[in-house]
Amino acid sequence: MRVKTYGSIYIGTYETSLRIYEVKKDQGLRVIDDLRKPVSVGHDIYTSGNISHETMDSIIDSLVDMKQALEEYRIDFYQVYVGYAVGKAANFLILSDRIRLKCGLFVKLLTNSQQRFYNYEALAALPEFSRMTESSALLADIGGSSIQLTLFRDGKLLTTQHILFGAASVRENLISLAQKADAREQVYEMILKETDTFFNMYLKDRKPEYLILLNDNFNNVLSLFSENSKLQKAIEKKDTVNFLNRIGSLNFFRNTFEKFGIEDPDGMVLPFLLVYKALIMQTDCRKISSPGISIHDGIIYHTLYNTGTLRSSHDFDKDIISAAYFTAERFGSYQPHIKMMDKISTAIYDAVAKRSALPRRCRILTRVIAILHDCGKYISLSSAALSSYTIVMSSEILGITHAERKLIALVIKYNHKSHFTYKDLKDDLSEDDYVIFLKLLAILRICNALDSSHKQKFKDMSIRLRNDTLYITVSSQQPLNLEKEYFSEKGQFFFDIFGIRPEIKDKKEF
Repeated sequence: MRVKTYGSIYIGTYETSLRIYEVKKDQGLRVIDDLRKPVSVGHDIYTSGNISHETMDSIIDSLVDMKQALEEYRIDFYQVYVGYAVGKAANFLILSDRIRLKCGLFVKLLTNSQQRFYNYEALAALPEFSRMTESSALLADIGGSSIQLTLFRDGKLLTTQHILFGAASVRENLISLAQKADAREQVYEMILKETDTFFNMYLKDRKPEYLILLNDNFNNVLSLFSENSKLQKAIEKKDTVNFLNRIGSLNFFRNTFEKFGIEDPDGMVLPFLLVYKALIMQTDCRKISSPGISIHDGIIYHTLYNTGTLRSSHDFDKDIISAAYFTAERFGSYQPHIKMMDKISTAIYDAVAKRSALPRRCRILTRVIAILHDCGKYISLSSAALSSYTIVMSSEILGITHAERKLIALVIKYNHKSHFTYKDLKDDLSEDDYVIFLKLLAILRICNALDSSHKQKFKDMSIRLRNDTLYITVSSQQPLNLEKEYFSEKGQFFFDIFGIRPEIKDKKEF
């Protein structure tokens, strides 16, 4: 079997890096080279909002070397990605253009949702991942510009929360407070403050057994102290705390580098150490693990899964649905209703998808829409749809992209709007996405009509498509007058969009 080689270049807020892998089908990955160069993107954006010419030159110089390495290895396939935080620079497009002109490379800008999910795909490929999440676990994906925390319980993904405060932010605060004797203590307190709300809101009555630190920088830090394999597998929290105290004493690593004779060329070791310690000390987790997953691992796994070179044993769709139900429960949605909506919407999608050319991915989006369509009632009964839109757009669901989240939110927002055109949504959706939007909206509306009383009046239901009619046959011991009235109204919209006439039949009528 021929071994294929893959390359991944990543431009982040504090370093530009290249990782080269060799891959055998169904045998996983092996890293054969790893190149890194510090950059000051995070500092530039923090201080001016732009990437300086000096930083651009440094990035381009490193990319020239990395492209040469790709050619020397005769890489079969490679990609160049830019972290979502770098894309916030006002002159990011200038950087992108210079990279294309001087390096012949075309960069892809990751959204936060993509970046975190890629990392998660790589983590889920590890055999110990399932064991840790089957109990309970807190996943901390720590980046230069932000931290994303994901909570698991009984094998289910409950929630994901994004915090805009990362290691690069810590570094900038350390620089600004450099003249103060207690600078590191102050910054440590800042980290605790930024993450405290999550711990009080989601972990107050929960004590996850595992804390998983999803960033290879902790392993890089450990390697500086000849401890690089210490957290590859979960160890007791007390052992991790003892290690952190040993390398940094009790004064937040004040003399660490002098004590061990370590150089910190990019100035990021201390910031990451402070973030790691804050998260470890805040949790009541019994065990800590840092498997050394990097964004490069995530990029390659995502590529291999999409091309069918490797198959994942993890059910990512299950995570999405679990997180959607947790969000709905948190905002007081009536569970029997949304479970019925989930069931009906899935059945209708399955009946019409092939005829209407709805992408397979829309099946999971249809379910999320059904589960979250009412969550805004927790905030406002009079503006429920708009409130639901706001909740969805503010909620990270691991596995749903930003564009998909926008589509879900818009379908929910327009659920009760009678008149609108593409002109109202052209800033948010392409013409092709608008057509998909209409189809998902039609499914939502007819599903809502079928349980308009919120009483789940029928238990038995069959849905089948014959010619141009969608027959929905139900059995109920209660009158369906309200459901039939709403169904007639929403059915016309469904027919206008799909060209399929929905028809409800009560078995009592036969």
